[in-house]
Amino acid sequence: MAEQDQKREVILEAALKRFKRFGLAKTTMDEIAKDLEISKGSLYYYFPDKDRIYVAVVEKIVSQCFTDISSSLEQAASVQEVLDRYLSVKERILLDYHLLFGIHEWVTDKPSSLNRQVGELVHQSEIRFLSQFIRKGKALGEIADKHDPEKTADLLTHVLFGLWVMWCKWQAAGFELQQTDNIKEFMNRERMVLAIFFQGLR
Repeated sequence: MAEQDQKREVILEAALKRFKRFGLAKTTMDEIAKDLEISKGSLYYYFPDKDRIYVAVVEKIVSQCFTDISSSLEQAASVQEVLDRYLSVKERILLDYHLLFGIHEWVTDKPSSLNRQVGELVHQSEIRFLSQFIRKGKALGEIADKHDPEKTADLLTHVLFGLWVMWCKWQAAGFELQQTDNIKEFMNRERMVLAIFFQGLR
């Protein structure tokens, strides 16, 4: 079983390199198998299709991301310290993996069902982290005790997601999501929204 898990991880690493560089649509099972120097049949033994590999890759990235952030939560001296860490990691993820997450599709009217699935995966992970974050803030006396962590975290993730979609939609023609300056500008806007939001929770 350990050997199968190891091979599965090798496949995910190879697929991640492809998705990160080319995105989902421009990546094929043949290319992933070729990169690994295995037959496509061997690849299908571990994953029935490209979509399953894609979701597994996203799950891995999201898990690593929030494990990274959560590890600093317990020892943090203030909510601002955690918030700064959260924004730093989120910006790095957007810069490194914009094609992996297919974020360009969210500015269209009808993102695919697969991207909706991935969006929900990210959404739930973010809610779990932000709930922990709000509990930490309450324990430190920086967030009022009356605020429900799960409901507040759910509202906040919807606010941030709406900010992202609407900001992208209102950009001029030819807007490129992958440009560093554009993502950094969005993150600056998110920082301002979070500052206002958490000021209201005190």
